Amino acid sequence: MAEPDAGLNPDDVKGGKQVPFANAIEGIKERVSQITEDKKMSADLLFMNTYMASLALADASRPEIFTFAANRKEYISAKYIAKVDMFVKKWSYSYAEALSIQAERIKNPMLQSMLNRYANAIESGVPDDDFLKNELSTVRSVYRSQVEAGLEMVQKWGDAYIAMLLSGTVICVTLMISIAIYNPTGLETTLYTGYGIILAIGVGGNFLMYTSVPDDPKAHGLTVHQSKEQQTIHAMERIIIPIAIVAVILLSLVGASAAMIYILIGILLAPLGIIGYIDDSNITMRDNDFSTFVRSLGAVMGGQGTTAVHALNTIDKKSLTALEPLVNSVYSKMNLGLDDKQIWDKFIGESGSNLIYKYLNIYLDTITLGGPPDSIGSIVGASMLEQTLLREKKDMHARSFLILLIAMHAAMAGIFVALYRIMVVLTGSVGSMMEKFAQEQAAAGGTASSSLSSSMGGLSMFTNFPEAEMGAFVVISLTIITLSNIFAARFVGGGDRYMFYFYGAIFCTITGLVLLVGPIFVGMFFSPEGLAAMASAGAASGTTGI
Repeated sequence: MAEPDAGLNPDDVKGGKQVPFANAIEGIKERVSQITEDKKMSADLLFMNTYMASLALADASRPEIFTFAANRKEYISAKYIAKVDMFVKKWSYSYAEALSIQAERIKNPMLQSMLNRYANAIESGVPDDDFLKNELSTVRSVYRSQVEAGLEMVQKWGDAYIAMLLSGTVICVTLMISIAIYNPTGLETTLYTGYGIILAIGVGGNFLMYTSVPDDPKAHGLTVHQSKEQQTIHAMERIIIPIAIVAVILLSLVGASAAMIYILIGILLAPLGIIGYIDDSNITMRDNDFSTFVRSLGAVMGGQGTTAVHALNTIDKKSLTALEPLVNSVYSKMNLGLDDKQIWDKFIGESGSNLIYKYLNIYLDTITLGGPPDSIGSIVGASMLEQTLLREKKDMHARSFLILLIAMHAAMAGIFVALYRIMVVLTGSVGSMMEKFAQEQAAAGGTASSSLSSSMGGLSMFTNFPEAEMGAFVVISLTIITLSNIFAARFVGGGDRYMFYFYGAIFCTITGLVLLVGPIFVGMFFSPEGLAAMASAGAASGTTGI
């Protein structure tokens, strides 16, 4: 029998001609899609194998296992399982043949290996429940290994990112000093070189960390039911984000200082970021409780042969610190005789957790099919525990990186601002000293010492510092660094998209405070009056030493 056609994509044509760069653009899209899919596949296979192993425990037949798995659209691998199911039902292939055909067309090595192993097991006559049980153990080990390897890579790339960004800052500072000394004619080219260096380091470093960090979306992303914090954020961001955009545009048009703009952005994003951080922390605690909860629920339902409502009344809810209010809500609603599916859907939504969304649906689906609650609860709880323990390790690495990144961001911004203000004060003072020296030399009849004249002539190179251009250079460079660090913190720290608000508030506030306070501190130790006094003392010693 001929292989089923994988499907042909229509040519990107317009008026019978090839659209320019269509193939290149399509290739880039496919590459980005593949990177994103590979990043999520290890966790996704853990979800899928847990689900399929639970279905096997529920005595589901092989067609039922593939049909149910193909219908779980929230799993990335479900679309590939659906193709296997289609090959069998529409093209009359055996499951072993369909799995082998689909494995050849998959680019992800983990999923490809899993499908090939399943095909070999079917050909060898291994029962589905035995294979899926062993495969789940294998997938857990592979997932653990990948996460730990990813954490090591993130730690190395994170340290390298901070070191390279600091080196880029030093290069830009050196360019600033060179411009002050030599005043090159190609000023724009020099400034664009600095921008390019910082931008290349930021983009490259973030890309490497994004591809290395294990994917762990905490929030479920559902729209029907959400946690209280997520509802608050979605309501507030519709107001705050447009206000922030309009405020930045207006302040830029009226010529407000960059410090005030950054501080305003930080203040506006702070409420969203704080609420998002609270939700992120609550999700982490609920996920830690859920493994114990689902094991206890399954053990009571299986051991006593009771329904969920009686099991909820029996389990020790005091040990569920974060989940206790939600579990009590489920129990009270079930006692009122409300629909179980709607109750559990609301529980999932209010938890805000992606892991609870995935694993609770696995548990509910399979016990509905008649599976043993105690065995299924153990399988689901073990997979959940595996991910929460690895998340704790990941969060520990992320905290150390974020602390270092915040400190280095303040240091890099301080270096930029301090040196810029020093150069401004120095060039202004040198100009004043040159003018005063010329006046005194004229009054003395041009009898100033040759050494003083040569020293003043050496300082004349600092009189043409392009203050406005270099001020814009500092602000743009700090903007690139700030945005780069926001993305780096989000990629390493993880969490939902609202964590961008949290890190945005932190780094924008730091940048704004450094731009605001930096010139004040520089003025305390490096003032024009002090330089003028030094110049007067030097001029006096020069004229008396003839």
